[in-house]
Amino acid sequence: MATRPRLTPAIADVRRAIREAWETFGYKAGDTVAVACSGGADSLALAAAAIFEGKRSGVKIAVCIVNHNLQTGSRKVADKTAKLVTELGAGVVTVIDVYVSRTKRGMEADARSARYVSLDGFAKTNKAKVTMLGHTLDDQAETVLLGLARGSGTKSLAGMSVLSEDKKYLRPLLNIRRTTTESFCNDSGLTFWKDPQNQDLKFSRVRVRKIVLPTLEKELGPGVVEALGRTADILQEDAKFLDKKADQVFSKVAKVMATQIVLDAEALARQPVALANRVVLKALMLLGAEPNRAAITSVMALVTNWHGQKPLTLPAARVSRQGKQVILKSSKTFKPGAC
Repeated sequence: MATRPRLTPAIADVRRAIREAWETFGYKAGDTVAVACSGGADSLALAAAAIFEGKRSGVKIAVCIVNHNLQTGSRKVADKTAKLVTELGAGVVTVIDVYVSRTKRGMEADARSARYVSLDGFAKTNKAKVTMLGHTLDDQAETVLLGLARGSGTKSLAGMSVLSEDKKYLRPLLNIRRTTTESFCNDSGLTFWKDPQNQDLKFSRVRVRKIVLPTLEKELGPGVVEALGRTADILQEDAKFLDKKADQVFSKVAKVMATQIVLDAEALARQPVALANRVVLKALMLLGAEPNRAAITSVMALVTNWHGQKPLTLPAARVSRQGKQVILKSSKTFKPGAC
């Protein structure tokens, strides 16, 4: 670490991706940017390159290491990672211990929720403009394939965006392959952590990574990961357009109150199905629900195929038809416009 590593293609590519992302979204000297780092190749390459670019541009780097306490020795890995990024020159380095609450959603989803709560708190404490995540093109391809397998809609198939909709998370490596981040670490003399869970086939994402994608590459030829990444880019453009149109429709057909949303059923029924479904999705999400396709279809049946059905009882919402209105009621008070 005393000697500066020679500039290799992998090091150049990762640094360039970060530099271009900062320039695109306006992060500049004096700003603080947080980096989520697990110690794996992707996040370690991200942190190391961000620290380098931060020194050149005046952007302050704060590194957050979330220890999920799901594996024996995880705290040791977190501390080792903290020591490494401190030596690299990160201005702030913090290890946050979390204990994952197990729910019916599954360990992966529960760990993700705990992680993002910690990252949000860290960003707020350090007044970070954004939190950078180390997702790569391979992660994007896996996300698209999982969405296809689950029968997800456009928004899910669009995968992850470079800058999240709420502008809290930046993913500058979405066009970088995982092999490049590993080469970055090797070329820089950085020892990265190899998470044993990334080899465990009980996780669907690992099966996609280890079995499905290699099989597709073998049978269809190289370039599948890149093609799936392009698919996500195209669908993101479509989703943004449709979401904007749906927001315009929502403002016309929905009346948002303290504990309920009232939809003009006749006006909504006149809309194209793609927009009407998005209006219902937004209404349910405002009520705190995480609706699936079946829930949206059930609500739309009250809009377009009303024949005296009983009210629907959905997670976080009770939905009924009264005359020309569809009423979605929540047991909790929410803030209008919070979606």
